[in-house]
Amino acid sequence: EELKKWLNQLAADERKDPTRYHDSGMLFRLPNGLAVEPVLIRKKFLKWQDAHPEFPRIVFHGLRHSSATYQLMISGGDVKAVQGTTGHATADMLVNTYAHIQQSSRVELGRKFEEGFYAKQESPSPQAVPAAGEPTISMTALLELLKDADPEVKAQLRLALLT
Repeated sequence: EELKKWLNQLAADERKDPTRYHDSGMLFRLPNGLAVEPVLIRKKFLKWQDAHPEFPRIVFHGLRHSSATYQLMISGGDVKAVQGTTGHATADMLVNTYAHIQQSSRVELGRKFEEGFYAKQESPSPQAVPAAGEPTISMTALLELLKDADPEVKAQLRLALLT
């Protein structure tokens, strides 16, 4: 809510005197649009923290880390998209700084892959169901038979499977 109020204030400042307004592109800027000195931002942030003890105290730069962390989580780890919004010089810099986020994503991806790969099928696919009267053989037994098969038979089977 405070950010929305601030953005409205910036728009109002620009409307007051558009010819003298110089939009610096910064979120924190003076009423004429020029950038605010970093030390003033830090002091203002400290005052805000004093007025809002319900939030944990962090350094101002911590907001950048929080933002990048949430963007990586929300985007599913889209490093290039987050790099563009955070302004990191390289994707490597972003990846190295936020490797802890990617580690949890890798663990989750591994878990999902394992679940999908080792999941038991509820019902066999139509291709896996033998027709009535057809002989059935387990995959293990088939592989065992093929292991000792003639090399020419193996080559023909490979060709048949690939075409």
